[in-house]
Amino acid sequence: MCGIYGRLELGPAIQRVPADVAAVRALRHRGPDDEGVWYGARACLGMRRLSVIDLVTGHQPMANEDGSVVVVYNGEIYNFHDVRDELLARGHQFATASDTEVIVHGYEEWGEGVLGRLNGMFAIALFDSKCDTLLVARDRLGVKPLYYYADGRRVVFASEIKAILAHADIPRDVESKGLLNYLAYGHSVAPDTIFRGIFKLPPGHTLTVRRDTLTIRRWWTRVPPPATTMTEAECTLEVRRLLEDSVRLRLIADVPLGAFLSGGVDSSAVVALMSRQTSRPVQTFSLGFANGGAFDELPDARLVASHCRTDHHELRVESTDLLASLQALVYHFDEPFGDAACFPTYLVSRLARQHVTVALTGEGGDELFGGYRRYWTARWLRLLRTVGGSLPSAVLGAAVGRLPRFRRLKKVVEAGRMADEVARYSSLLRVFTDDALARVLDARLEHSMAVYDAHQAYRRYFAEAEAADEMNRLMYVDLKTWLPDTYLEKVDKTSMAVSLEARVPLLDYRLVEFAMSIPSRYKIAGGDSKRILKNAVRDLLPASTLKKAKHGFSVPTDPWFRGELREFAYDLLLDRRTRQRGFFKGDEVERLWRDHQSGRQVRDAHLWLLMNFELWAREYLDQHVAA
Repeated sequence: MCGIYGRLELGPAIQRVPADVAAVRALRHRGPDDEGVWYGARACLGMRRLSVIDLVTGHQPMANEDGSVVVVYNGEIYNFHDVRDELLARGHQFATASDTEVIVHGYEEWGEGVLGRLNGMFAIALFDSKCDTLLVARDRLGVKPLYYYADGRRVVFASEIKAILAHADIPRDVESKGLLNYLAYGHSVAPDTIFRGIFKLPPGHTLTVRRDTLTIRRWWTRVPPPATTMTEAECTLEVRRLLEDSVRLRLIADVPLGAFLSGGVDSSAVVALMSRQTSRPVQTFSLGFANGGAFDELPDARLVASHCRTDHHELRVESTDLLASLQALVYHFDEPFGDAACFPTYLVSRLARQHVTVALTGEGGDELFGGYRRYWTARWLRLLRTVGGSLPSAVLGAAVGRLPRFRRLKKVVEAGRMADEVARYSSLLRVFTDDALARVLDARLEHSMAVYDAHQAYRRYFAEAEAADEMNRLMYVDLKTWLPDTYLEKVDKTSMAVSLEARVPLLDYRLVEFAMSIPSRYKIAGGDSKRILKNAVRDLLPASTLKKAKHGFSVPTDPWFRGELREFAYDLLLDRRTRQRGFFKGDEVERLWRDHQSGRQVRDAHLWLLMNFELWAREYLDQHVAA
């Protein structure tokens, strides 16, 4: 696991500048074990390395025999032994035992086609001096991040935006579409970021610069096919086989490894399969909140840990831990990030790093196997409109509007007013609706709001999945948007902040491609979500774990904003410095605050986004101006 950085000059020969060194050093947390910088005639490649495989000879940047192809990469290639054997049979010579070298020789043999032969998570940058070509690639699902900036004179890219911003002349202007995406969904939506001119390379895409022409192309194009004709029993066996092999591949490491364990089906299945394939007890790590109740999953995790006989570690969190960690998280995310679960994920990563260097996680199960309640909600809303048009939603909305809390139900009602199926679904994910955005945004953003389409990315992917059934189409949309932009980014940034490598076995591309073909009736039936996944691991887990209702990692921001965080948040959101920034109407922010304090409405999600934006602005905008 590493942090990578690069710069390509589109005109004259490249000059060595201090910003290159500063950019690489900004990624030190991603790779504390080693550092390397390479200069060619027009390109610079740099990296920081966290040593996981081939601890001695895996130094990067790494070149082929004549030095004409140089690569840096962040991630792990789990099938590198198989690819290496194929390349050896074709006459290639290897100088190391690292997975990095298969990329170099694989490119020599197959060109860009090497990407399709790799099973792993990766962000790769490769410069071919013979062809004067820069190739940058991101893995199929977007497990590893990659950002870039291009201004017609140069291309700068990195694993994190902060490395790009090491170049002081790269502007730190707020992109209005990025801001609107953040307020709508709590995160940026690829390819946009909150920085004007800085973009995310979307998952499964390449960025190529050849003869000074920059091209973005999708290299992994798998979309949901028509449903398989396999029976449910046959599909269940295939899911189990793929899961076992995926976990097996992700146990390859030359350092200690463990797993995050929430007590839900996904992480529990990973731990159970790990336990069957290792001779020692798996080290597992769980976190709960002192508030208890729905915010504490430690009892569920303990049950699975005991069942699988793991070496279990726990952490109980207080609200004071949030204040101590919040500024560190703002720094590591580079953009404002609205998923409050980044806080516990960061703390459990820090706990795990005290014991292991690699941790397996359970991300991806909900998007592949139908774990979210919103899939049922979307179907219910469609059927409701079919029967009664918008009338049922209007009647229900009038009744619910009088209730102070019930925010999930209110969100359903808001979505039900949408005539468009895609807009209805994406509205279930919204924090600030279009109406709420119009109320809170400063007048200078009115034009941006007038042309903003919050549903744009969702429409694209919903259309791509036209061959799939209704719920599988929605799962595909989440796989392309919500998963990489929220959950995978959260896990990557929080784990890498403490130099911990997180691996995601449920997102092995073979399992993903097969899951796309499974009829949704095998995944969601009779109110039971993820049925086929549960059946695939039924012999490995306690019955109560399989029966447990879906429950995401809840963070008690609602009571915190009325209690322990009340004074901190008030001072931050309503002080003169925040008001003068000019993005939001201070009176509307204060109204949201007072609504929440009075209990008339639950506004913690809105307040959380506004609070994180202001903390981000002070870290990434104000300090830059002061410098």
